[in-house]
Amino acid sequence: MTSRIQVPRCSVLLPTYNEEATIAQTIQDVRRYNYGCEILVIDSYSKDRTVEAAENMGATVISIVGRGKARAIRGALERLLMDGTPYYIMMDSDYTYPAKYIPRIMGELDRGADVVMAYRNRRAPKSMTFVNLVGNKALSLLASILYGYNVKDVCTGMWGFRIDALRRFVLTSTGFTLEADLFGNAVKTKCKIAQIPISYRARGNDSVSGLKVRDGFKIGWFLIKRRFNHG
Repeated sequence: MTSRIQVPRCSVLLPTYNEEATIAQTIQDVRRYNYGCEILVIDSYSKDRTVEAAENMGATVISIVGRGKARAIRGALERLLMDGTPYYIMMDSDYTYPAKYIPRIMGELDRGADVVMAYRNRRAPKSMTFVNLVGNKALSLLASILYGYNVKDVCTGMWGFRIDALRRFVLTSTGFTLEADLFGNAVKTKCKIAQIPISYRARGNDSVSGLKVRDGFKIGWFLIKRRFNHG
């Protein structure tokens, strides 16, 4: 990735792996509400035409070696955090998180929040399975008890960050535990956290989240390990 001539006020990070069906729509949605933020597609070497679709929409693509959302975001941040962009917003690329909430996330950051978590309090029909919904509530309750902070949606895929907060994070996750890692770091580094309610769309073609019950146990175990790791 070449150096940016002008540092933007905000960068929107869209992690992708084989998101050809939704990436253009997601980028178009972000561009409608991002007020000049740059759009960075963080791709884990997709096997479909995700990269081509993103570039056709005018987004900058950063390719990261290795599978997994966590590896993609960690690899991208290693390259980006020296550039000085004050705000970063991360959201999933499957068009389930409406970009219309970006201005509100930016507003919370402007008012002094270090980290903003967008919790899904309105969900479209078939957007989450019953198992995923119960699992997310259980994990959020576990995280709240462990960390002493009432988190409403620890698995949310839409976040906002100040750059100085991200620079204090020590991310170690490699898979579905990224959000637990972000939350644990936010609490342990004493970030000011804001939570905003959002709506959540259903995926196209009646598909649902790829998270399985075993992934929920992995997230729970990661939350426990992260809480008592003082390194």
